[in-house]
Amino acid sequence: MTTPPSFRFSFAGLVAVLAGIAGLVLLTIAVVRFVGLVGDAVEGTTTSSVAISSTNVAATSVAEPSAVAIDTPSVTVTDDSDTISITVPAAWSEVSGSGWVVDGREQGPAIVAAPNVDDWYSTWGTPGVFVGVSTTDFAPEMGDFSDVCAMGKTDDRSAGILFGTVQSWTDCGTEGSNFYVFVGGPSDASYAVLVQLVSIDGTGLGSLEKVLTTFSYER
Repeated sequence: MTTPPSFRFSFAGLVAVLAGIAGLVLLTIAVVRFVGLVGDAVEGTTTSSVAISSTNVAATSVAEPSAVAIDTPSVTVTDDSDTISITVPAAWSEVSGSGWVVDGREQGPAIVAAPNVDDWYSTWGTPGVFVGVSTTDFAPEMGDFSDVCAMGKTDDRSAGILFGTVQSWTDCGTEGSNFYVFVGGPSDASYAVLVQLVSIDGTGLGSLEKVLTTFSYER
């Protein structure tokens, strides 16, 4: 996945805290969603890019509330290496957790959680989240999704052990979903974290807050 200028990978003002993180590019009609700066992917799930369907759901903008805790049932999931742990809505029970590969080089562990991982990669109509940890010198960018989304707010965010920046996007694709990108890391900047989350029901900020607050990385 590649990145546009903000976040499903993009990272500008966070350079002071970390070395950066990577992005993810979503282009429509060949809307392509990439998890990473130049073609990164969670190994074992998809390759660099996947064409995004433009025929799923009728386009409707979803208004997002403030970041509040969500009361829906949740589940804790881990990547294949058992180093990343996050809590997500129980419906996001399908998990892919192989390494995060960018340009053929593994940058660290990663996890995708969604109702259907393949659909999450290929459409804007499936909610879910990607979390990648960069333990190398890889410095991704937030990315620019203005071709397929409307840019929303950019906010600094501190949650759990993570400090960083969140870029929001709205009305993404024909599905009209909301999309959030977080780039940050722990206070000691020992590694960088990229989070990309798609929401279709107005609970995106709450789901993002849950992911960031419960994020754990044990090397």
